[in-house]
Parts: sequence; C-alpha cells; structure tokens
Amino acid sequence: MEVLNKVVSNHGGGSGPLAVFLRARRRQVRPEQHRLAPGVRRQVPGLRRDEVAVLAGISTDYYVRLEQGRERRPSRTVVDGLCEALLLDPAAARHLRALAAGEAVANTAAPGMDRTRSADVHRLLDSMTMPALLMNRWLDIVGSNAPGALLYEGLEPRDNYARMVFLAPQAPSFFVDWPELAHCMVAALRAQAGYESGASRLTELVDELAAHSAEFTASWNTHHVYEKAMERKLLRHPRVGPLTLHQHVLELPGSEGHSIWAHHPADAATSNALPRLRHPRD
Repeated sequence: MEVLNKVVSNHGGGSGPLAVFLRARRRQVRPEQHRLAPGVRRQVPGLRRDEVAVLAGISTDYYVRLEQGRERRPSRTVVDGLCEALLLDPAAARHLRALAAGEAVANTAAPGMDRTRSADVHRLLDSMTMPALLMNRWLDIVGSNAPGALLYEGLEPRDNYARMVFLAPQAPSFFVDWPELAHCMVAALRAQAGYESGASRLTELVDELAAHSAEFTASWNTHHVYEKAMERKLLRHPRVGPLTLHQHVLELPGSEGHSIWAHHPADAATSNALPRLRHPRD
C-alpha cells in the first residue's frame, strides 16, 4: 500500500488521497487561467493556497486543513467550488467528489464474477466477430475472443493492459500513439487508486510500473484521471500491418467493475486486415 502515496512526493503535506489530489492539481493550474497576475516572486508552480481558497469561496485556513489531511469531508458546496477553482474536467470532478465522500476505502477485494455470469460473458465474447477483451477495473485482461487474443500478439506481458503498454519492449512501436495511450493508462489506474488504496493487487501493479518506467512515474504524479468510453487506436501489427480501430468500452452492470473492450475497424483497410488475424500462418 505504500507506493500509492510513496510514488508521489508529498512536499511536506499531509497524507490521504484527497489531500494529495488537491496538492497535485493545484500546481497544474496557471494563474493566468483565472486572470491572476503570474507575478515574478511566485515560489510555487500553479496557484497558491490562498488563491484556491478565494476562488473556491472558502477560508484559506480551511483549505490548508484540506491539503494537510486534517479535514477530509468537505461539503458538496465546498467541493463544487474546488472543482471550479482547480478547473477540473468532468472525470476529475467526479473523482474529487468520490474522494470527498470517503469512497477511498471501497471494495479492496479482487474483482470477480460468479461462475454463471462469467460463463455467459465468455459466450458473448466468443459470439463477437471483432476483437474483444474482457477487462476488470484494474486493467487485468481476464478474457478475450480469438481475434482479441491475436490483436496484441507479439507483446509480452499480456495479462494486464497497463503492464503491456509500459513493460512490453515492442509497445512503443506497436502503439502509434504510445505517449497518449500511456498517459491514459496511468490516469485510468489513478482513478482506481483513489478508491481502492488498500487493494494489494493494485498496489503491487503500481509499484511494479513505477519501478520500471520513468514515464509512468512522471504521469502518475500529475493525478490526472480518465474514464474510458470510446477511443481511436492506431496499431502497427507485426503480421497484418497498420490497423485503425474504434475501441468501445461496454460496462457490465453488476459484474464488480468488469467491461468488454470491443474493437471496430475505422477504415476499409482495417476491415480487410482483421480477418487475417484468424489465420496466424497466412
């Protein structure tokens, strides 16, 4: 559990996911974004604590207590003000509201489905003609159909999407937009880390990635959060060539955070190339 707080420097502040999040995001807001004078004597990046307090409509003393972890349950009105002061996008705002509501001690057990539900979902995967993966909320790849298993062939490890992106030697050349994808993977894990800081599997994963990737650590420190829905994937497949795909994330209600990542061709060339995934020796 140490790494979730240890990877990020606290710079003398208090602990707790809410406090760490506020400190990290405050440093990313430029004064001019709020029409404040940058000033030549600023000693900290981003906004000062008193500026955030004024913008959020609260006292400086109260905001300091939030950043020091001495106050952990701000009201909805306060949180709304902080979202505006820190210029949070909708995903980050939802993340802050969850942290403020005390959801950081949510379910820390390994995500799982009962046998009947799991069998039904795997049958659904097998019925899909396009590449599809079954993911849990920690980005573990817990299932796939045949095209999905072949879509990322040549990349190892393939047990977890974030491990594949950061630890597979071929990943930066396989993923055309690797820097952006890597940032999104970190932001997706960061969203979960705020809620499940006691989960040993998540801690081990973040610890491993931080130990082996400077890019991961740098991105982790930004405290950006990301909610996957649909995105465009550009791949250089070693056997079938360039692929341009729309990736759709289909949430599975009542399944402990599992989702299906379905990949649909975005152009004619990809439509023609995908069937060749099923014939590895062609």
